Amino acid sequence: SAGPSLGQRGGGPRDRARVRAGAMAEASAAAALAKNLEALEQSLQKQEEQHASELKSCRDELSDLHKLVLDLESQASRLEVVGRGGPDQFVRRVEWTISEFSQKEQALSKGESIWSPKFRAAGLDGLQLEFFPKGREKTTFEGFCSLFLWCPSGTKIRYQLWVGNFLRAPDEDEYTDRIGHGHSNFCPASTEVNRQTDSICVGVDLLEVQSVEEISSSGLRLISKSLESMVSREVEVIRNGQVTRAVWKIRKISEMLKQLPRGASMWSPLFTAAGIREILLEFYPKGSTNTTKDGYCAFYIRCPEGVSMVVTLFVGKSKKGPIKTTFDSLTGKGLPDYCSVQDEINMDDDSLEVGIELKNQPSSTLSMES
Repeated sequence: SAGPSLGQRGGGPRDRARVRAGAMAEASAAAALAKNLEALEQSLQKQEEQHASELKSCRDELSDLHKLVLDLESQASRLEVVGRGGPDQFVRRVEWTISEFSQKEQALSKGESIWSPKFRAAGLDGLQLEFFPKGREKTTFEGFCSLFLWCPSGTKIRYQLWVGNFLRAPDEDEYTDRIGHGHSNFCPASTEVNRQTDSICVGVDLLEVQSVEEISSSGLRLISKSLESMVSREVEVIRNGQVTRAVWKIRKISEMLKQLPRGASMWSPLFTAAGIREILLEFYPKGSTNTTKDGYCAFYIRCPEGVSMVVTLFVGKSKKGPIKTTFDSLTGKGLPDYCSVQDEINMDDDSLEVGIELKNQPSSTLSMES
């Protein structure tokens, strides 16, 4: 019988199964590879999107930092200390003119302020004025502005703030930290604006300065006072020793009567007369809280404690006195129902003159202690 031919391979079921299994494995591997490739592409796309987002965030932060640098440079230029290199120990009056005031006032809301450049005066460094054209949150009188003086820590100072021609009574404050002292209800701003130049001038007179510096490592405490201020006060006492009449002329009195509410006062500059230093006139155009008559003004005088005098007060042509009095505190002496202010106004120039005529009553006793 004839057997199978030599040299031929048979295609049995087992071989075909192996071929199919190999093809399926290759197809599965290709599918897995394609799936992995798709996953890698998706991951790469997500990384690119994340990188783009991070790059945008970095650019935004860089832009914000650039704006911050420009803002800080602008602030630094505004806060640059002026007065360096000069004889600042003798600087006692600082005037700050704010130009283009109507535009700046319109841009600000109540509670927002304008800062002066930092300056040196009376031997102090880093002083600064803060002005609120529309007042602070604590301002209670409509239309009133606010003004504050900032001094370095360790300063004890006596000073007098002013806005335009409006002065406040001198203040004495001790700065234990960098903080502002001043008045929330200072004065009506509109009456003090120079309409011709669209500006307002505010400032401070530094009357007496005491600076304290602590040297903590050695327990040393340095206290400085101005020799010039002490000498100038004594010179003024001598120069005005024969002055017995002081006249304070208040201009634009009609505007003041419209703007100032009852209980709001005006103060004269400090002055010396008849051998008495630091006399201050305090005038209430619409009366003080103790005034009982409608349309009447109130008028007071303040002097250092221990001063005795015979004084006559006058508002326009209305005189009260002579009155002998002694000042036993810083409280003012005067009359809450002085006179009808409208009757005493000079209609020719819309002004009012108030003042004093006095005789000093020097003490006959020299008191000394040891």
